[in-house]
Amino acid sequence: MNEDKIGIHSEAVGDKMVVHVQGNLDVHNTHKIEKDLMTLVSAAGKPVIFNLSDVPFISSAGLRLLVTTLRHCQEQKISISICGLQPAVEKVFDIIGMQQLFTIYPDLSSALK
Repeated sequence: MNEDKIGIHSEAVGDKMVVHVQGNLDVHNTHKIEKDLMTLVSAAGKPVIFNLSDVPFISSAGLRLLVTTLRHCQEQKISISICGLQPAVEKVFDIIGMQQLFTIYPDLSSALK
């Protein structure tokens, strides 16, 4: 995927909504998906899993988007988790301490259990 492209698609898997994110979550891309992302999680009405296995890079703008989505879900009493962090993204999560905010799974199959 071209690094200037970002995409999201969702699927219901059992009692969960999986949101697959593809591309860099950076200042150039996050604004392109923020509204759609909020609409998806609002409509889900069930636990949401963000699959970030196709996200090679995340900036502070991407982190802000995830935290904003987390707060939105908490207001609606919807649980949210993240899976599939690539090494560079996982390093950023470790440095920032994002694992204190999110439940993080190594892969989608673990998150669906």
